[in-house]
Amino acid sequence: MTLQKNILEESMIEKPPSGFNLIKVLGPGLVWSASAIGVSELVFATRSGALFGYLLLWAPIVSLVMKYAIFELVGRYTIATGQNVLIAFAQVEIDLKLFKLKTGWVITLFWIVFIASVSGIAGIALSVGSCIYGLVPAISMEMATVCSIVAVGIILYLGSYVTLEKISRVLVFVMILFLVYALIETSPNPAEMAGGLLPRAPFYTLRELIPLLGWTGAGAIGVVWYSLWIEGSKRGKGDNTIDTDEDKHRIKKWITINQIDLSINTLITALLTVLFLIAGAVILYPRGIVPKGEQLGLHISQIAGESFGKAGEIIFLVGIFGTLFSTLLANIDGLCRVASNSVWYRRKKDGDSKLHYYRLFVFVYVILTALFAVVFPAPVILLQISAIIDTVFLPLVIGLGIYICHTHLPDIYRPGKTLTITAIASALFFTFFIGLFFWAVIMKVNFSM
Repeated sequence: MTLQKNILEESMIEKPPSGFNLIKVLGPGLVWSASAIGVSELVFATRSGALFGYLLLWAPIVSLVMKYAIFELVGRYTIATGQNVLIAFAQVEIDLKLFKLKTGWVITLFWIVFIASVSGIAGIALSVGSCIYGLVPAISMEMATVCSIVAVGIILYLGSYVTLEKISRVLVFVMILFLVYALIETSPNPAEMAGGLLPRAPFYTLRELIPLLGWTGAGAIGVVWYSLWIEGSKRGKGDNTIDTDEDKHRIKKWITINQIDLSINTLITALLTVLFLIAGAVILYPRGIVPKGEQLGLHISQIAGESFGKAGEIIFLVGIFGTLFSTLLANIDGLCRVASNSVWYRRKKDGDSKLHYYRLFVFVYVILTALFAVVFPAPVILLQISAIIDTVFLPLVIGLGIYICHTHLPDIYRPGKTLTITAIASALFFTFFIGLFFWAVIMKVNFSM
């Protein structure tokens, strides 16, 4: 009896923390929001405000509310099974009268996203290069971009960038202080901001709107990253779990903790995105400044120049550089982890190492991204292309998330009706705007530049 008791205790899932100890486990959500602080806020949100004023202020808020459901679903699944959703998606089989898709078809689609993401990563790298160019004009944006990509490759190959993450968070904090002070100084009009909360999407805004909707809080590929982060956090089910009543209780508690984690960081991401959009609307829009090209970093830094002059612009530009470099690092890291997991799952050979595949993909990705950035040095266009492709896959990922949670999870862990309905509404929401965008393309709408 004692031996059986010891076995049960050893197989027990880690006891979820309570009270102030909860702060220690708010990890994957913080990582998610930290990775989201980058392109979505600095580029897409600021550009939207600079181009259209408050017109699209509603977009990041609604997008994050909709995305909460899918991130909660993949978090729930990973905690309850100990398995990342990429493996679960790969096991889904579709057998209809007209056609049949065998297991693994999702992996093929993710490869499409992976290949297409080269343009987006090149766009982020060029944005980093534009910041270096703004700080040191003697170095061209292209040269600075290549150096940044190589630096990222070396850091990821060595496998540790904790110090850089800490520096990046400090820079983000400083930048936010500048941003908030600049907005207080410029006193945005409350009535005009309230008007921007009414959902409107004129055709000419769609080239900016779709990337803003798709990448606010991370896109389709970000859903898989989030699951991998949770898997790495070791919360929830592990290899030795034997599903005692206590195990089940703790898994449900971890799901609740993850909901708290996700909710807090959804609010953080929403606040930051809205602040940058408002800054673009209040400071850049009246001056006709739209961030793009090699002046991208300098244009965004003028948000601080409004209140702090040239010194403020330089400090803000350093903050932009640190944030975007961290985003570049996190995105290449995440994409290569997804790719290495895909190959490892397909091959399933004894002795295969995910780390081996990961390093191989880092090497290949660095080379391809550098070449792409040099051949096509247009950061905003590259980012838009990648974001639109990523957004196209969002409804599919949401649908798969709903499916695996309702078919693979035991009843006690399955999502309730409210969460399921919200997830379905989310899939329909993104499908509608994707359809609207392609209809605008077919109709040859003259999008904003």
